[in-house]
Amino acid sequence: MGLLYILTQVGNKIGKNPALDGDRKVMLRFVQEAARELYAISDMAGCYEEQYFKVNSNQTIALPDYVGQPRAMRQAETHIAIKLSQMRPRFNQMSWPDEWNNWRLLGLQTLQTTLKNQSQLVLSIAKVENPPVVVNISGSNDNAAFITETVIMDALSKNTVNDYNDVSAFTKTTVNQVNVILSDIDGNQISYLSNNKLKASFQVIDISTAPWFPPIASPLLGWVEVLYKKALPWFSNDNDEFPAVGYDDCIVNGVLQLWYEEQGNVQSAMAFQQKKIQSLAAIHEDANRGTDDVVSMCRNSQDDINPRVGFGRDWRWSYRIQGR
Repeated sequence: MGLLYILTQVGNKIGKNPALDGDRKVMLRFVQEAARELYAISDMAGCYEEQYFKVNSNQTIALPDYVGQPRAMRQAETHIAIKLSQMRPRFNQMSWPDEWNNWRLLGLQTLQTTLKNQSQLVLSIAKVENPPVVVNISGSNDNAAFITETVIMDALSKNTVNDYNDVSAFTKTTVNQVNVILSDIDGNQISYLSNNKLKASFQVIDISTAPWFPPIASPLLGWVEVLYKKALPWFSNDNDEFPAVGYDDCIVNGVLQLWYEEQGNVQSAMAFQQKKIQSLAAIHEDANRGTDDVVSMCRNSQDDINPRVGFGRDWRWSYRIQGR
């Protein structure tokens, strides 16, 4: 139903009018926080997306900004699953089971690719808006560990004042109509800021231990199917939607929870928190009640190295073991 429904429901319950700028800003502040909390506590039905990505044999890759947290990957050609890990397991003293065919999450970064040429950066847009979008860039160069500047996009292309050899933040003050593209001085795109987001952020993944084969063997080699959680947008326009459809009332209850927490009414805050969790569980259960979710539990191939001790071959037939 969108943001307008959420603001209307909240406004009716706390006595605010979403048509008034002052009241709308107050309610939006609570909506952003409530949506983030709700999205973090559950992989609710409808929040997943799956897509094929062409992955070259590089050391690291940056997934598009609409990709949230990856949940599962597999090779498109063989359907072999690719393991996902954090950074630390690689530094075990001994070998670890997921050392190969593995993706390592390196975290969120501002740039899609490494900035190789220290110089001014170029910002470009498809059209000049009224009022013009205001962009903030922070980073470093050889002369300063941290520098920042503000660029007003009153032209289709603007250069930064400072030189950069790295960019740590690329933000803007409000949602706008077009994306802002960030390129190096040579014209190579290094990042972009979507019009419905306030900050450039990309999932960076180390793929150096994933196997890659010559693309001439099959057109599917080098392609990976990824299941991921959709990225959460910044709510601003009346028709903005939560990534998982049908959870607007849960957000309303989350807003009321935060509202009463700020008012010091702990009892009401806890009541709306419980209502939010119960509604979330009920919607998720209803959406999955008719699905047939089967997981194949396969034996580890290492089980065949040594013969089993005890029942001989009876371990294959559980009904023969019962009663012993």
